[in-house]
Amino acid sequence: MPITLTPQEKALLKQEDSLIQPLDGADGAESAAYHNPKTGQEFPNLPMDPRALTRYLRRGLMLGPASPELKAKWLAASAERAAADDAMVAEYEDSDQAQIDQGSQDERFKDAVAAAVAQVLEKLRVDPTAGAEKVAPTLAPEEEFAPAQLELFKAVDAPTETGNKQVVPEASRPELHLVE
Repeated sequence: MPITLTPQEKALLKQEDSLIQPLDGADGAESAAYHNPKTGQEFPNLPMDPRALTRYLRRGLMLGPASPELKAKWLAASAERAAADDAMVAEYEDSDQAQIDQGSQDERFKDAVAAAVAQVLEKLRVDPTAGAEKVAPTLAPEEEFAPAQLELFKAVDAPTETGNKQVVPEASRPELHLVE
C-alpha cells in the first residue's frame, strides 16, 4: 500500500525540509527504517503495517533513514554520553566509596547465606551445632550394598522372587516429620 500525503502534509514537510523518499519495495515490506528528525536517532527494523506506521508517525518519527547530518549529530551525542558514562564509572571505581560498597556487599552476602542455611536447617529440624556425623551419616564398609541386577529379560510366566528385597538401614533414611 503506497503512502499518500495530503497537500497540507506536503507543504508542512517542504517547510521542514523533510521530504519523504520512496523506499524500494515499501509496498510489501514488513519492516522499515524510521528516524527521529530532531535527534537523528535511527530505528532500523520497526514494523510497517498501517497501525504501526500511524503510531510511529504520530510519535514524531519519520519514515526512512536519517540524513547524514542528523546521523552525524546522533553519533556525536551518543559518543559524548558514552564518554561521560565511562568517566563516571572510572571516577567511582577509583574512589574509596567503591571499596566500601564492595566490602559491605561481601558482608551482606555472607550474612544472607548464613541466614538462608540456618532457615533451611531449622525447617529440616537439624541442629546446626551438632557434629557433622549426625547431619551426614557415613556408611561403614560392612554396610555397603551389593549392586542389584535388573531383570529385564525375564520370562513372562516365570515365578517372581519375593525374597530378594534390600533392607535400607535406618542411618541412611532422612528423618521425616509431619507438619501440622
